[in-house]
Amino acid sequence: MTVGTMLAQRTERATLGAQADRVLQVLAQMPQFASYASAREVAERAGVNVSTVVRTAQQLEFEGWSDLKKALRAEYLTSLVTTSPERPMSTDAAAQMLRQDAANLATASSAANIAAIKSVAEAINAARRIVVITTGSGAGPAQVLSYLASIYGYDIHVAAGPATSQAVSVSQMDERDCLIVINVWRLTRALRGLTRLGRERGASIAVLTDLHSSPLNAYADHVVITPIEGINATPSLTAMVAVVHAILAQLESSGARSSVGRIEQAWETLDLMDDQP
Repeated sequence: MTVGTMLAQRTERATLGAQADRVLQVLAQMPQFASYASAREVAERAGVNVSTVVRTAQQLEFEGWSDLKKALRAEYLTSLVTTSPERPMSTDAAAQMLRQDAANLATASSAANIAAIKSVAEAINAARRIVVITTGSGAGPAQVLSYLASIYGYDIHVAAGPATSQAVSVSQMDERDCLIVINVWRLTRALRGLTRLGRERGASIAVLTDLHSSPLNAYADHVVITPIEGINATPSLTAMVAVVHAILAQLESSGARSSVGRIEQAWETLDLMDDQP
């Protein structure tokens, strides 16, 4: 039995509301996370309060979140080693990570996210210039977005360095610009303050986050929710990078500011590439 199957069987006997459904969606889509998370962490990802998580557990005939978590953990661990005898599933960390990333990508491909990704691309396309801010491991997706979008002809850069330096870039923005905020896992006070500053300056705000209830969403015009669940405490950036590439694909398909040909010609003129004949 999978976590999803176990939850489905329990919900047949319960009458649940919209908020409880959001909790169940998190539990089914992020079984490894749910197996070890606190009620508060589940609530953050579902965009509900802690009491809703506890009440949902009770509606599923558990005493509370702790009992539900134990049941989820048992089903999750069993699912890692129990498959058809003809084709056992590998329990190697590498294989588990690839399966988790595949699940994250499937979750990130929701209709709501696709619509949000298109909206982010439209905001970038309409902007005079684009600033990307992030912290920690969010620098990876940020650099991919900035570098490739610049090749397509967009005036975009990552505001890196300390918050004082980032504030310089954000404070110079106005309603003609677009601020992209990439938040991975924990939210720093600096990133929240910079996002609020961008809102105050009138810039269009796009947020890429793993939290449905992120405080950043209150400042955002566009929000893309991206799962970052790994197989241990370290988050996975695979789906976040995939979302960035989806935004880039949308930009490239528009062809509005494509400068790839000119850049490739410049590389050739400067003899920068050491391609083999």
